[in-house]
Amino acid sequence: MIDPSAFVHPKAHVEGAALGPRTRVWQFATVIRGASIGADCNIAPGAMIDGSTIGDRCVVCQNFGAGPGFLIGNDVFLGPNVVMSNDFFPAASKDGFDAARYRAGEWAIIVEGGAAIGANAVILPGIRIGRGAMVGAGAVASRDVPPDTLLARDGRLMPITAAMRSRRMRFVEPRC
Repeated sequence: MIDPSAFVHPKAHVEGAALGPRTRVWQFATVIRGASIGADCNIAPGAMIDGSTIGDRCVVCQNFGAGPGFLIGNDVFLGPNVVMSNDFFPAASKDGFDAARYRAGEWAIIVEGGAAIGANAVILPGIRIGRGAMVGAGAVASRDVPPDTLLARDGRLMPITAAMRSRRMRFVEPRC
């Protein structure tokens, strides 16, 4: 069901999905096959959400790709070109791949509330990203990321400190 207050751009494709109140789906985004998007979310152009569940107040940036099997909590940021994988051994043949298991509540990937995944990150199947954790831009998450921990592009895990969070929007002052 699409809530009456949700916005779907005329050039977006939403079919067989649920959209919560005030959620916006922009042009060329696709939300299909049982996907469920919570309230107050923003789904950017080019995003593809096929059968996954996304909580409230999430930001899904352009060209995000997610097939069936992903559970995304509330207040999650999914950066541009983030890719989530639900198959350890992908193949053109669908023999042995059972998306119905994901629809029944077996999740390929879980991203807990308040997490952020940076641009061009890849999340492999079986991974849990903890509450308030961050996956850095360009990183490959091949292991769980504990709550309030940063997975850096080089694979290091480090606690997220208040000082790190305060560096948001760091710009270099122009020189005149």
